[in-house]
Amino acid sequence: MYCFATASLPAGAASGSSEYAELLRRFGSWPDPIPALLAAVPASGVLRYDLPPLPSFVRGRVALLGDAAHAMTPNLGQGACQALEDAVTLAHCLGASPDVAAALRSYDLLRRPRTQAITRRSARLGAVGQLSWPPAVLLRDTAARLTPVRATLRSMTPVLGWTAPGDPVTATESESHCCRTGRITRCAAWPPPSSASAVRSAPRCDCWPRSAPVPPPRG
Repeated sequence: MYCFATASLPAGAASGSSEYAELLRRFGSWPDPIPALLAAVPASGVLRYDLPPLPSFVRGRVALLGDAAHAMTPNLGQGACQALEDAVTLAHCLGASPDVAAALRSYDLLRRPRTQAITRRSARLGAVGQLSWPPAVLLRDTAARLTPVRATLRSMTPVLGWTAPGDPVTATESESHCCRTGRITRCAAWPPPSSASAVRSAPRCDCWPRSAPVPPPRG
């Protein structure tokens, strides 16, 4: 079971009692099943802290993934998604180079800018959701109601349009960043012009650590 609650507090504020007692004070009288959910939570399991942006997700041969690297508010629903992307990227980087240190540097370069950007975006969305000044609330709700669904979905492309490194892709944010920050790229028309199924040709890019042998072209 997963649940979350939000409350507006001054920055750096701390509850006078335990965090669990504060949670009960704010939400314990809510309708069912909220009291039952709170009763199932161990008091020691309620924590409140901010994870500042880390300068690196890597130290030596240790790499951080998921919430350990980039805990974020739930407003975009991306916490678990970004952890999965971390795992796929880390596996790719380790598989692409026998040099663990170089592989972890590539992982950090690929994942840290993206996850920290999504963390900031989620926090901004949460701040808008927590507005309480009536004119601001009216403006927010009116804008949300009038914004076309297509525009909303298009605005999520940087978040949802991720492609795993090493996959045949048109130029995506993750691949182009990979190629800008210490990795080599090779692009070729894809699908091949001779392909009967090719409606149009799009660039296909491969990235790999500079220290790794250059693989032969695929396809």
